[in-house]
Amino acid sequence: MMMYHFIGIGGIGMSALARILLRQGHRVTGSDTAQSAITDELVKEGAQVFIGHQEEHVQAGTVIYGSAIKPQNPEFAKAKRLGLSLLHRADLLNVLCRDKLPLMVTGTHGKTTTTALLATVLMEANHDPSFVVGGVIQGLQINGRSGKGDYFIAEADESDGSFLKTIPFGAIVTNCENDHLDYWKSVEALHQGFKNFLTSVKNHLFWCKDDQKLCSFSPFGFSYGFSKDADWHILKWKQEPNGIVFDVEFQGKLFQEIFVPLFGHHNVLNAAAVFGLCTSLNIAEDVVRLAFAQFSGIHRRLEKKGEAHGVIYYDDYGHHPTEIKATLRALRSIAKERWIVVLFQPHRYTRTRDLWAEFTTCFQEADVVVLTDIYGAGETPIPGITGENLALAIGALYGEEKINLRPFDLFLTLGAGDVTNRGIPILQEYGKRAPKLKVGVISGGASPEHPVSLMSARNVTASLDPQLFEVIPFLIPKSGEWVTTDVLTKLQSCDVVIPVLHGPQGEDGMIQGFLHTLGIPYVGCDYASSALCMNKAWTKQVVSAHQIPVVPYFEINRAAYFQNPTIFLDKIADFPVWVKAVHLGSSIGVSRAGNREELIKAIELSFSLDDQIIVEKEIRGREIEFAVSGNLDPKVALPCEILNEGAFYDYEKKYGKQAIGVEIPAQITELQKVVGTDLARRAYLAARCSGLTRVDFFLDEDGHFWLNEMNPFPGFTFNSAYPKMWEKSGLTQKELMNELVILALRQHHSIFDKRV
Repeated sequence: MMMYHFIGIGGIGMSALARILLRQGHRVTGSDTAQSAITDELVKEGAQVFIGHQEEHVQAGTVIYGSAIKPQNPEFAKAKRLGLSLLHRADLLNVLCRDKLPLMVTGTHGKTTTTALLATVLMEANHDPSFVVGGVIQGLQINGRSGKGDYFIAEADESDGSFLKTIPFGAIVTNCENDHLDYWKSVEALHQGFKNFLTSVKNHLFWCKDDQKLCSFSPFGFSYGFSKDADWHILKWKQEPNGIVFDVEFQGKLFQEIFVPLFGHHNVLNAAAVFGLCTSLNIAEDVVRLAFAQFSGIHRRLEKKGEAHGVIYYDDYGHHPTEIKATLRALRSIAKERWIVVLFQPHRYTRTRDLWAEFTTCFQEADVVVLTDIYGAGETPIPGITGENLALAIGALYGEEKINLRPFDLFLTLGAGDVTNRGIPILQEYGKRAPKLKVGVISGGASPEHPVSLMSARNVTASLDPQLFEVIPFLIPKSGEWVTTDVLTKLQSCDVVIPVLHGPQGEDGMIQGFLHTLGIPYVGCDYASSALCMNKAWTKQVVSAHQIPVVPYFEINRAAYFQNPTIFLDKIADFPVWVKAVHLGSSIGVSRAGNREELIKAIELSFSLDDQIIVEKEIRGREIEFAVSGNLDPKVALPCEILNEGAFYDYEKKYGKQAIGVEIPAQITELQKVVGTDLARRAYLAARCSGLTRVDFFLDEDGHFWLNEMNPFPGFTFNSAYPKMWEKSGLTQKELMNELVILALRQHHSIFDKRV
C-alpha cells in the first residue's frame, strides 16, 4: 500500500484518479478549497479530505497536482522542500495505464460523453475496464473505476499538453479547435500537439472527418462523420423525444436505427465514433446497441435537473463557443417551440478575451440570454474583459436577477464554474411565484356557426390547465358588435388569445388581423393563411400549384351568375356535383345536385349565404381527415375517417344529437397513411398555416387522395374529430392546448422578435 496526496482532490479529473487508487487499496488524502458532493463521496470511500490548502496536510508519500496548481501553493511548496515525489495528474494516469491497453479520447469538445459511452460499452461487454471520465456517469454515479480487464479508458487532456504523456493503443479524436492558447501560446503549437497525438496511436484510431482541421493533418486510421467521404458514414439521423436515432455505413455494411438516449447532432458524431471503435475491438453489435440504449448520460452534460410550474430546468458544463452552440442546438431539438432561457457564466478571462468574437455569435438558438460575472478559475482579471461588457457585445442581459421565467420555458444554466449552483434556487423561487399566463378565449361571432363556436369554446376552456392559465372570456354577440374600451384593455392584458371562432368574421383572418395589429399573440393561423384557407377556391388554387390533387371545380361570383345564369349552368354536364359557399365551413351552404333543376336550387341556397361559391365534381369514396399542428415543422396526427357511409356529412351529423361517429385511426393501408400524411403536411406548408389546421381529403375508389378543404380553426366540441385525432396519437386535450399556446408565443416571437 502506498500513500498519495492530491492537491485539488475535488476536481473532476483528480477525483477519478483518487477513486482508482482507493479501489486498489492505497491510502489517499487530499485537499480542496471547498467541500462538495465529490469530496463527500471520496470520504465515504475511504479518503481523508482537508478543506483549504495548508502545508501541514502534506506529510509523506507521492503528491499529485494539476496544471492549475501554482509553485507557491503551500502544499506543493512543502512537497518540494521535503523532496517528496511529485506527479502531475497526467503522469499518474500514465503510471496507472502501465500493463493496460489505453483507449484515449481527445479533442476540444465531446471528450467526456464519448469516454463515458465507450466505458459503458466495454463494461456491458464484460471487459471489466478501468476508466477515468471528466464527468460523473449518471447511472453509476462515478467518474473513475479500477477494473481487472485489459483496457484503460481515459480522456486525454489537450488543455495543458498532457495528452502526449500516454501512448494510446486506440483513440478517438473528436475535433481540433483553438482553445487553451494561454498554454499553447500559438495556434501552430496547438496543431502540432494534435499531430503528435495522432501519430502516437498504435492501433484503432478514429477521427472526425467533419472537422476540417483534423482532415488537414491527414491522419491514418478510420474517419467518421456526416461527410460522404467518411469511412464510417452517418447517412441520416433524427431526434426522438427520448434520444437520437441514426444510420451509419462502413465498407458497404449498413447499421440502421442505432439509438442512444442523448440529444443533438454532436452526440450523433460521438456515438458513431464509439460504435466504430467498439466494432474494431470485435465487440458484438447487439452488445453495443444494448449498452447505448442503457446509457444514462453525464452529470452536467445537458442534465435535466428539475421541473416547476411548467418550466423544465437543464444544466450544462459548456463554456467554449462551439460547445455552447452544440448544446443549444441539442436543447432546441428538445424544446421545439418552447422558449429557451439561458444563464451563462463565462469561464476564464483569457478564454473570454481570445474567443470574444465567437461568443457573440454562439447563442442564436436561445431566446433569452443572461450573463453573470466571469468565473476566473484563479486567473488575474483583464481590464475590459468582463461579463457585463460581453453581455453588451452579445446583446444579452446582465445579472441573474434579470431572469424572468414563465410557464413552458426551458431554463438552462451554462458554464464550467459555479453557475450550476444557481439554477435550483432560481427554479424554486419561480415555483413559489407560480405565475399564470393570461389567456383570452374569444367565442361567438356573427357567423352562422355562432352556436358551434360556443360549444368549442366551452371545451377549450375546460382543457386549459387552471394551474398555468388564467382564462379571460370574450363573447362576441351575433350582431358582431363587441369592441369597447374595456374590451381593448382586457385584450391587451392577455399573454395570448385563442380565437375559438368558426366561419366568416372570425375564422377568416379578420380577428387575427385585429390581434396582430394590437401585437397580441394568438393561437392558430395568421390573418393571411386564415383568409386563404377559409376561401375554398383560393385554397384549391394554392395547393394545386404545389402538386397537391384537388377535386375538379369552378368558381362562380354572385353578380356574374345572376347576370347570365345559363353561361354557368351549361358548363355542367356531368352530374352529380356539389355546390358550396366559398367562405363557410361546417357543411353550411353545401348541397348535392344530381340534375340541372337541383343545381339551380343548390346555387341559390349557397348564394343566400355567400357572394362566392364553387361547383365541384363528386368524388366517390371515403372522407379522410388529418389534424396538423406546428409552425415551420408541423406534425400530423393519426388520420380519421368520417363514418358517413357515403351520405353527406351535414351540420346535424356533425353537431346534432344523432351525430355520426368517426374512426381513428382510419382503416387505410400503410402506404395510404404515408401518402395522405405527406399531402396534409405539404398543404399546410403551402398555405403558410401555423398553430393548427384540419386538412380534409376524399379517398377515391382507386386509392387516390383529393384535397377537399382546409379548416384553420377546426371544431373543438365533444364530437369534433381534431382533438380526438391528437388524443389517439398520444396527446391529451390539455397537452394539446399547452402545445397550441407554445406555438402561438413562438409564432409571435418570430414576427415581432421580442418577448412579450
